[in-house]
Amino acid sequence: MKLRTFAAASAAFGILAAASAANAAISVSTIVADDLTGTTLGTYGQVMLYDFDGIADPNVAFSGLEITTTPDPIVGSAPPPYSGGVMVGGASVPVDDTDYASVQAGQTSTFSAINGYVLSSFSFYMGSPDTYNSVTFHLANGTSQTFNGESIWGGTPQGTGDRSQGYRVYYDFGGDYVTSIDFSSSLDAFEFDGLAGTAVPEPGTWALMILGFGGAGAMIRRRKAVLA
Repeated sequence: MKLRTFAAASAAFGILAAASAANAAISVSTIVADDLTGTTLGTYGQVMLYDFDGIADPNVAFSGLEITTTPDPIVGSAPPPYSGGVMVGGASVPVDDTDYASVQAGQTSTFSAINGYVLSSFSFYMGSPDTYNSVTFHLANGTSQTFNGESIWGGTPQGTGDRSQGYRVYYDFGGDYVTSIDFSSSLDAFEFDGLAGTAVPEPGTWALMILGFGGAGAMIRRRKAVLA
């Protein structure tokens, strides 16, 4: 009985050790053209977490400027282009006609995991790539990594602000976990939508759960032994 409890504790601490040992750099995994709604998410083991409309996973949160579709999503901003969207306002190409995020000059918006959760993967849909935008990942190990300009999407295509370009960018955390992601811009603006990924309990939570299960099992066995 004690050996089993010890094994559970060892497994729990093993998880913590593995989590703290992981310290690989975050990198752009791939980009998929025109995937606002996340049709490729399943391929990468992700789900939509926050789309500024009806999807808002309870374990994540977003703070920042959200542009609504009423009366015109183009007023004061430029929604990401999207072949499944509509021609509206001053658009020259079909655009995202749903709510989306817009980071104005000198501002920052933040997407974060809450309630003891972390992100084990992430992707988002962005449009009209600009070199004056930046994305900063804050990792559970206390470090951070910033992508500026073209590094946000891996450098191809070039960041010319072309409003006909929109695509989903996937990131590889290299085994690490991310607690929050900052989106910043030095000029107007940084528009994006469809925040996706995988929100999982942080390693410490898993460890406590394993210890709890081990302790509960030991108590049940102890009661059975007394009753016998």
